[in-house]
Amino acid sequence: MRIFVPSKNRAKTIRTHKLFPTATVIVHSQEEADAYERAQPGIHLAVSGVKADSYGLTRQREWVCKNLARKNEWFVFADDNVRSLIGVVDPFYEQASLPVKMEEGALWRPRFNALCSGERFLTTVVPDTIEFCKRVGAHLAGFATTDNIVFRREKFGRCGYVIGKLMVWHNVPDFPFDHTISMEDFYHTAINLVRYGVCVINRYVFPRSTHYQKGGMGTYEERIPVRQKDVAVLLRRFPGLLEVKDREGFAPNTDLRLRVTEKTIAAWLASYARPRLL
Repeated sequence: MRIFVPSKNRAKTIRTHKLFPTATVIVHSQEEADAYERAQPGIHLAVSGVKADSYGLTRQREWVCKNLARKNEWFVFADDNVRSLIGVVDPFYEQASLPVKMEEGALWRPRFNALCSGERFLTTVVPDTIEFCKRVGAHLAGFATTDNIVFRREKFGRCGYVIGKLMVWHNVPDFPFDHTISMEDFYHTAINLVRYGVCVINRYVFPRSTHYQKGGMGTYEERIPVRQKDVAVLLRRFPGLLEVKDREGFAPNTDLRLRVTEKTIAAWLASYARPRLL
């Protein structure tokens, strides 16, 4: 299973390649590649040459899909700051759901939050996730956004936010990348829900990573104006699908969450004007 890691200005702080030694790290320029090679001997690199602006991550993903990945190939996209993975241990991982109770947290947390090696992820978790995607007609899958075991009782969900930290991606040839939205994981989620009515979430695995680290798309403070613009655009483009998620300590109108669920996605799709987008 191939894994691609877009990266920018993190030659000394990149971590994902240590978890996935076979990963190909995608940088924007040869100058960047030279810096990464000096800081991380043995790292596997590819130079895209695409513009390194606020929307550079989307450009990197599109370049991978068009230049490195094969048509209809399944592969993994990961951010460059994934430190580790935790997941449900065997044989519990094989079960579709687990009888987790809040009062039994001490019993279940070790079963849910054991370290998951990169090898196990690529050889067991990803094939399992792809198999489920094919079964339900999905072309994009993500993983848990919280390590809280209460919200992870069911292995697979069919309607969830696929955070860009770690994604299982099907290289559908006509995917409509958008270079004007920096919150691209919300956009990818929305497009897949519009097209196929499903985005798979494997809740049994949770990636641990650093958010808003220097380099990449910038710190949180640097990204506030563009995120506020993105929020307005995404709400307008996908009315009723998303809603603002303001959090204490963060600027207003800089984050979103899904409004729809597995039970309501069909009704939302019926009301959505597809010609507006596709």
